Amino acid sequence: MIIVGAGGHAKEVLGIMAESGQEKGVCFFDNISVHQPDVLFGQFPIIKSEPEIKRILQKDPDFILGVGKPSVRKKLAQEFRAWGGRLVSVVSPFARIGKFNVLLGDGLNIMTGAVITQDITIGEGTLVHVNATIHHDCRVGSFCELSPGCHVLGKVQIGDLSSIGSGAVILPGVTIGAGVVVGAGAVVTKNVPDGAKIKGIPAKL
Repeated sequence: MIIVGAGGHAKEVLGIMAESGQEKGVCFFDNISVHQPDVLFGQFPIIKSEPEIKRILQKDPDFILGVGKPSVRKKLAQEFRAWGGRLVSVVSPFARIGKFNVLLGDGLNIMTGAVITQDITIGEGTLVHVNATIHHDCRVGSFCELSPGCHVLGKVQIGDLSSIGSGAVILPGVTIGAGVVVGAGAVVTKNVPDGAKIKGIPAKL
């Protein structure tokens, strides 16, 4: 199994896999960082060569996204799929996921303490971070980032590639466009257009 990335979030993804005893045989891929060691935590190799990672994908095509930024998550997913990879999810056994009409895309990171209730759709490649909550009747797009401790309340819609900051609250019924950045701690009370960057209480451009 390949974790794409070898930084802070990739380490947290490894921790989630270890919670379920799935860390055996894991390797990381990072061909950008110049000061990365060859081995992480003394046992997990960091692959830095594109030809080598392609050879690994031929034997085991599964890969997990280990970066946080939405646009980078999408780019890496596209690259690895073009190389024959298969995007898969990692879900903490300590996350709570509802049983009724919950539709989850491929390649999600659902981290420790995340809560996803009922009648929820989450697109592929999205990160639901530690202690983030998504409440009833929400629709979250693809390759989004829901940062630690944010709260997405009922009947909210979030477009693709949007990032919700740590501790932010999206009030019920609000629609967040695509490519939006919501600052940490913001309280979003009104609809937000595509590409906007908002912060504050109440959140403003």
